[in-house]
Amino acid sequence: MASGVAVSDECIRVYDEIKMGHQWLYIIYRVSEDLRTIIVEEKAGHDKTYQDFVARLKQAEAKRQCRYAVFDVRFIQNDVPQERLAFFLWSPDMATIKQKMIYTSSKQALRNKMRGIHAEIQCTEDSDLTMSNILERICSKYT
Repeated sequence: MASGVAVSDECIRVYDEIKMGHQWLYIIYRVSEDLRTIIVEEKAGHDKTYQDFVARLKQAEAKRQCRYAVFDVRFIQNDVPQERLAFFLWSPDMATIKQKMIYTSSKQALRNKMRGIHAEIQCTEDSDLTMSNILERICSKYT
């Protein structure tokens, strides 16, 4: 908690739901308005898509804000279905300096509560969010 921003209990509970039961496709986290706590902004079921996830991050960008997220990435590797959790720090170029500083300095407090993340992806622009980039990052850990 180097930045003084705490992680809410709900963040850990919802993360455990995606990790253990694959209950959600993705979770988006944000820092509360008072800048004291990381909270769950959205948890999305499997009726959503990766494009929906990206669109939600882009909504934060339009407000000049950053976000954290976890996405349950599903893919086929060597003819075997795989599921891996990817952690995102969305820190778009358009975000305010204050947002970037708070999210960067608070990231580790959230990450320390999340065991089982297979890839950590810092994104600053649209090209960082392409599924091919995400799969490359996840699969590179196993080759």
